[in-house]
Amino acid sequence: MSRTTLDETLDFGESGDYEKLDLPSPREEGGGRIRVDPASLEALAARAFTDIAFKLPTEEAAAFGEIAADESSEADRFVACELLRNAAIAAEGVYPLCQDTGTALVFGWKGALVDSDGDDEAALERGAASAYTDRRLRASQLLPIGFLDEKNTGDNTPLLADIRAAKGREYRFCFSAKGGGSANRTSLTMESPALLDGPSLEAKIKDRITSLGASGCPPYRLALILGGQGPDESLRALALASLGLLDKLPESSNREGTALRDRGWEEKMLAIAQDTGVGAQFGGLSLALAARAIRLPRHAASLPLAMGVACAAHRRARAIVSAHGVFLERMEADPGRFLPASSPILPGAQRINLDRPQRELARELGSLEPGSFLLLSGTVVTARDKAHARFKTLIESGKELPHYLYEHPVFYAGPTEAAPGNASGSFGPTTSGRMDVFMEALVSRGASLVSIAKGGRSEAAAAAIGENGGAYLACIGGAAALAGREHVLSSEVIDYPELGMEAVRRVVLRELPAMLVVDGKGRDFYALLKAKPRA
Repeated sequence: MSRTTLDETLDFGESGDYEKLDLPSPREEGGGRIRVDPASLEALAARAFTDIAFKLPTEEAAAFGEIAADESSEADRFVACELLRNAAIAAEGVYPLCQDTGTALVFGWKGALVDSDGDDEAALERGAASAYTDRRLRASQLLPIGFLDEKNTGDNTPLLADIRAAKGREYRFCFSAKGGGSANRTSLTMESPALLDGPSLEAKIKDRITSLGASGCPPYRLALILGGQGPDESLRALALASLGLLDKLPESSNREGTALRDRGWEEKMLAIAQDTGVGAQFGGLSLALAARAIRLPRHAASLPLAMGVACAAHRRARAIVSAHGVFLERMEADPGRFLPASSPILPGAQRINLDRPQRELARELGSLEPGSFLLLSGTVVTARDKAHARFKTLIESGKELPHYLYEHPVFYAGPTEAAPGNASGSFGPTTSGRMDVFMEALVSRGASLVSIAKGGRSEAAAAAIGENGGAYLACIGGAAALAGREHVLSSEVIDYPELGMEAVRRVVLRELPAMLVVDGKGRDFYALLKAKPRA
């Protein structure tokens, strides 16, 4: 029996979605075959990873525009406008959309009548590496040099490639750059088939969506996979669904089908997301832009359930190589056209001077209500995972912590390299939760009393902040180009330069929008939302 495979149902859009690149067309060979030049694959990858680092898909910008025009939540409107302003700045080609320029991923489908030199992945990786180095995109990939030791590769390689055989004489690709914040929102569990009773599944999905929080940079595109003939198939389908490649799956199936899409469950997912109250990071209704619910075949004893998100920096571009040429999906060149005529302001925002004794600053911030909006001006120091590991080592060895941890708020960030003449590259917050394990040891010593990042904190970290009179603030994740150009006045490395993008920097800010998340009593804005009874 012939069965339609998942890869035969992929959505590659319409011909009008693509631009023909100025690259040699594949060479025609006998028997209807075509031969692809590896130099063209390299150039295609370089262009694709450049485009998606600086430009959004048009449907993403349009979706932000809909939120920006919606009067139901001022906080959501403000964040959506900031994301659109960010996209307009990034589209100029200097500041990437996000400081985390992601893991370079490429899915490929090579037609049976397409020939090449057999080293396609190497050509694609060379193209990706050139995009990351030539355009000063952040290198985030760590290479193991031992089981526990690692070092940065410096050019964001290795490329993660998944190339499979397909029918016909086209070579199709989907290029993606997945940031760590959104990748970390991925979950996979092997459930009991008893979950298929309906209410149990809905409760499980509600738990997953509610636990997403804001650390993956919403508004999200949610993807859910129910089933799979193994967890590997479920996770691959999750990746394809989050990229929009499974949008054309049928809504009913039969013995010849392999999967289906259920719009009813998608509506349930969107309603659950809206009901969380998290909104587009600062509270509201717009946690999710869209949802995809995909059902796959499964073994009778197993029920994989996978969920993931695409973040606000929805970096994805499809490409087609055929006898007619090399074609790349068009990205949005003018996202500013989706901005409303009058942009909203952050409601009730208080101006905060960061350049004063940290105890004094922490007392003022900690006295505000969780959810209070702020405009931050003054000096911060950046430190994230690697630097915090160094701080932990100093504490364990009985040595003094660096003085700057007592003098300035700590901003969890790793910006991109600045273009010549600019104060900073794209500058945005990383996920606060990864530093939670260090919080008690620091704040109990009077260090890092005020911290700035994105998303919520663990109960233990929030308690440590409250017990020691500190405060935690969240900034908008996914607006790093805007922050780098308009809110960063200066940036210089002051410690651990060998850590590259994770080095400690002294950064001076000007009116950076933020929200108080954890107050001086340890109350967490996002945790309070979870506990609040909702309709």
